[in-house]
Amino acid sequence: MVHYSIIFIWICFLRLMETNSRSIPENIKVQNVSVIQNNESFLENHSALSVIPLQNQSKSSPLWALRYMLGIKAENDYLLAQLADASDYPAKKNVSVDLLYTEKGGTGDILTYIEIDTLQDTQDGNAHVVSGGIGQGSIHIVLEAKQTERFSYNARFYGRKTLKLMT
Repeated sequence: MVHYSIIFIWICFLRLMETNSRSIPENIKVQNVSVIQNNESFLENHSALSVIPLQNQSKSSPLWALRYMLGIKAENDYLLAQLADASDYPAKKNVSVDLLYTEKGGTGDILTYIEIDTLQDTQDGNAHVVSGGIGQGSIHIVLEAKQTERFSYNARFYGRKTLKLMT
C-alpha cells in the first residue's frame, strides 16, 4: 500500500520539475548527466561500480488517474502553491478533502489556473469550488473520491502578480 504513496510523490516531483515558473536554487545543480546505451559495456568500463537492484512491488488492481482543471494558464503565470497527500484505508470509503489557497500577506497574487491530479480506486469523484475562485486571491475547493481504499492528490495553484494602484 505504501508504494502508491511513493509513486504519487514521484509524480508530484516530476510535475513540479516540469513547471518552469521559478529558477532552480544555486545549491541544486544537475551535473554530468549521461545516457547509458549499453549497461554491460558501461559496467566493464567502470569496474569499481557495484550494481544493487531495487525491489519492485506491484499490485494487480488498477488505479484511476483523474485531473480537474479550472481557469486558463497563461505563459506568465507561476506556481503559487502546491498541496499533495496520499492515504490508504483499510476498507472502501468516501473521501473528502478541503483544499484551501489563500493569498499570503496581500501580495497581489491572483489565481488564474488550478490543476488537481488524483489517483484512486474508482473513477467516481468530484471537485467543487466552495468559495473564492479564479481572478481572486483565495479559493476553497472540496475534492471527493467515492468508495476508494487508496487516494492521492496533487493540487497546483497558478497565478500572477497584479499591480495595485495607489489612490
